[in-house]
Amino acid sequence: MPMAAIQKRTGSFLVSLYFWVLTIYFGMILLDVFYARQVPGATNAFREVADLLLMVNFVALLLAMIAIAFSRKSKNAINLIIASQLILFLQFLIPALFTIFGLNTQDVAIGPWLRIIPGAAASIVAFIGMVQYNRRK
Repeated sequence: MPMAAIQKRTGSFLVSLYFWVLTIYFGMILLDVFYARQVPGATNAFREVADLLLMVNFVALLLAMIAIAFSRKSKNAINLIIASQLILFLQFLIPALFTIFGLNTQDVAIGPWLRIIPGAAASIVAFIGMVQYNRRK
């Protein structure tokens, strides 16, 4: 098997793995938002979930860097993977901006959507990047 074919298969696997990690991360966000509304008194458990979400996002960041390295021949895929990571960065930046202004995202009516929309957008953009990578010849 030629080296280019091995590299393409490995790249395809890693780009797909990145997409799936983001999809799992988005599902975890949905569960966290849902259960935070259902059980408002379980604050300690939600701190542990937040730590787990940060770890999964860190794994996604590492996978994104590796996926970018393997998909360097597909400009569309690289741009979409970078865009999905920027969206996730924005997801973490929004609560920090609210804190600067003295607000808590949980107190705002659209608070849960500030986590759901960027998570969904990042997952969708990563999916399109995966498709673009796998379409290249």
